[in-house]
Amino acid sequence: MRSAMSSHLKCVPGATLAVLLLGGVSGCSGGVSVGTPPTSRSTPAPDGSARTARARAAGTARAQRPGTCEIAPPSVRLPTGEWTATKTILSTNAIDVCAGERQSRPMDFRRRCAAGRCKTYLFSASYYGMKVAEVVPAGRGRYVATFRPTPVPCPHRPGEDTGTNWAHLTITLRWSPDRQSLHGLGRDRQVGPCGGGPAEVSSYVVRRTNPTANPPAEGP
Repeated sequence: MRSAMSSHLKCVPGATLAVLLLGGVSGCSGGVSVGTPPTSRSTPAPDGSARTARARAAGTARAQRPGTCEIAPPSVRLPTGEWTATKTILSTNAIDVCAGERQSRPMDFRRRCAAGRCKTYLFSASYYGMKVAEVVPAGRGRYVATFRPTPVPCPHRPGEDTGTNWAHLTITLRWSPDRQSLHGLGRDRQVGPCGGGPAEVSSYVVRRTNPTANPPAEGP
């Protein structure tokens, strides 16, 4: 279950995801703020008690059908990645996303070597902040990206703390036959005080943001 409040992230135009992370900055401006919109220019949030009631009701309902979202997703501007992932929600119990919905996510792959050993990392971003995964081979042309647990606030009224869930995301990726794109299946399960339920399942199609770049963007 995701927070019923809005999230806002202002980014530096043209900045890439890996540069932001590897340069020591967590996110475009230090992270994602979750709660009441920070400026008067933002759209005011609906009444907190009403939204929380709907959120709690939705949290006990069955998996959502396409077009039945109870609450609009946060308004977030994400940084640019060297790869762009199209994520399609296949099944979910969340209140701010629907089965069949498509989302765009930035991705960067980076190798880091120390003492003769190298590891591959996948950097991405979501409504609630940056996400980092270690990528390991899982067969010919196949990889598993296991992301570090990500905090997700429980539905809450403005100023209220109802606890924080932890999202555990794993994506299995494979190269396309022409090695120009990656296809994947992700499972995102949550644990914490506002419950978990079945894992959210999503498919991914990942393509280079600039396919003509020379050299091409680094892959897994």
